[in-house]
Amino acid sequence: MPRLFIQLLPLVCLLVTFTVQLALGAAPPLQTVRSQNAASVVRSLVISGNDSFPEAQIRTLMRTDVWRTYDENVLKQDFDVIVRFYHEKGFPFARVPQEKLAVKQFGDGVYIRFEIDEGIIGKITLAGNTKTKDAVILRELLFGIGDVYTEADKEESEQILRRKRYIGDPRIEARWDALSQTVSVHVTVKELWTLLGALEPNFNSQGGRFLARVREANLSGTGHATQFSYERISEVDEKTRSFFRWKYEMPRLFNSHWNFDGEYTQERIGDSWRVLLERPQYSLKSRWSARFHLLESSDPVSWYEDATRTDTFEQHLRGVSGRIRRYFGDRQQQTYVGLWATARRSTYELIEKSESSAAALRNRDIKRFGITVGRQRVAYHKTRFLMRMGQTENFFIGSQYGLSLGHASPLYGSDRTESYVELALGNGWMRGQRLFGTTTIALNTNFTSRIERSIIQARTTLFYTDVFNTGDIYTLESGFKENGLFDFHQTFLAQFKTTMQFGWRGESQVALGALNGLRGYSLRQFSGEKLMLMSLESRTVLGGTVFRKLHDGIDTVATFCVMPFTGSPVNIGLVLSATVFADIGYIWNGKRTFNLADPKRSVGFGLRGSFSQVGGTGIFLIEYAFALDAPMSSALSPKLFYGLERAF
Repeated sequence: MPRLFIQLLPLVCLLVTFTVQLALGAAPPLQTVRSQNAASVVRSLVISGNDSFPEAQIRTLMRTDVWRTYDENVLKQDFDVIVRFYHEKGFPFARVPQEKLAVKQFGDGVYIRFEIDEGIIGKITLAGNTKTKDAVILRELLFGIGDVYTEADKEESEQILRRKRYIGDPRIEARWDALSQTVSVHVTVKELWTLLGALEPNFNSQGGRFLARVREANLSGTGHATQFSYERISEVDEKTRSFFRWKYEMPRLFNSHWNFDGEYTQERIGDSWRVLLERPQYSLKSRWSARFHLLESSDPVSWYEDATRTDTFEQHLRGVSGRIRRYFGDRQQQTYVGLWATARRSTYELIEKSESSAAALRNRDIKRFGITVGRQRVAYHKTRFLMRMGQTENFFIGSQYGLSLGHASPLYGSDRTESYVELALGNGWMRGQRLFGTTTIALNTNFTSRIERSIIQARTTLFYTDVFNTGDIYTLESGFKENGLFDFHQTFLAQFKTTMQFGWRGESQVALGALNGLRGYSLRQFSGEKLMLMSLESRTVLGGTVFRKLHDGIDTVATFCVMPFTGSPVNIGLVLSATVFADIGYIWNGKRTFNLADPKRSVGFGLRGSFSQVGGTGIFLIEYAFALDAPMSSALSPKLFYGLERAF
């Protein structure tokens, strides 16, 4: 009996051991262990360096695992799968270094330890920033030395730099440094030339604005912007306004992500000022944003009836608002929720009134609190010649929609009890490399026991670009391409926009004319409560040897003029575009219902241009338009329009 017990004792111990291991979830099936050589079984698998993905996700990619038979070839294949997984996720320099692989084989099994190198940045170099300080550019990057390099961080960092008014065409390139076993990142920027002082006759055929200013968009290379200006504005049938304005913008306040923007304006009817403190969603990785705005202003307000000014008011406005948002999700899909509050007091002082006018502007003292929820799908495509001329653009591809609910009550100082709802939707898309589209819709309404006032606004735009497939005729880096004597970049544009007001009789109106896109008419030729406008336009950017020589000649003249002050050559980057267009609009109100047979049409042609390498400039244009439905006109009456705009 003792001998039998001694013989069975190892078997009993083995059964007890397996029972304990099964209870702890650490033992393989019995038949698996019996069929394996204990010395070749993987007893331990340790993974390190996987900071961007959990270990469980890495293990699911591998065939090598604890309690399985160790196979050197299978392990190498596992490493290939892991590296391929990282590359597909945007980690182009990820690897599994062999020198950090440890495989130890003992009598009880194999112990494996390996490390994943996700691609650590070891060096960042800059080029092209002769004025801007290195720290100003480095702080805008979403990565630094010691961080993991990813393509997503690179793309978004380029977008952030591209939004700076003093940088035109940033490029980020990365390569593997075999000596240091790290990633080397090289950032190249194209600094835009900024005017320190200027006399700008920003005028058009309907009036004019004379602007004398001193402006610096990149003060001492810090990224701060300041401006002091004297401005004189005159419009047809309006009194001339003159005022002084001082602005100062300080991004990255105290090296944080907070931005400061302040403005003070001195005018005859009263001084105005505003202060904006904002922490934007700086990156799509940011989890929150905030905005606080204070203002006090005095502005003239005019009311029009049948293209004639009937009333003049002075509006005095005081306001304070704030909001904070929290974001959830990843770079591509995000949901956000926010709280907001606003207090706005507006009073109107009547200066001039006509007996036939329907104007009845009301003084308001509104204090609202509310909540916002929304969702956005975010992506961008890098393109050119859609909204701007010459400079690289971030064209939004994705969708955004948000809902805001607010309530005003005398309990917290509002002049009445009312609720507020706003719904906003936006979408951008592209088909292939030629067809682009954007759509935005906004609805806001105020109601008590019933809906009282509402506004619906919508805009959709289609771009069909590079029709003749001529390619990239101009870049900031190399200027005009050598594509022959003449070269063209063709874009067709179709745009529809509408504004519908309900319940605002006498309190607000919309205008249709040259001011908002109906070319060939006066600035406020027609007024009402609802409008629709369709514009068709063919744009031809001019390139080739002829226009390159024109470009170089203007640069030579500009260099000659500023050389005594700067001591360096100037490249202003002149880009020209010929346009042909047709506009058709409708406007109506409660007195005049919509009539499809009563359009307001115009056709014309023109020339647009931009100094693409000068920061902060707009689009200058000369257009010759024919108003086909002008009142009191029996024949075509061509009208010359010239001026400056902010968008192409």
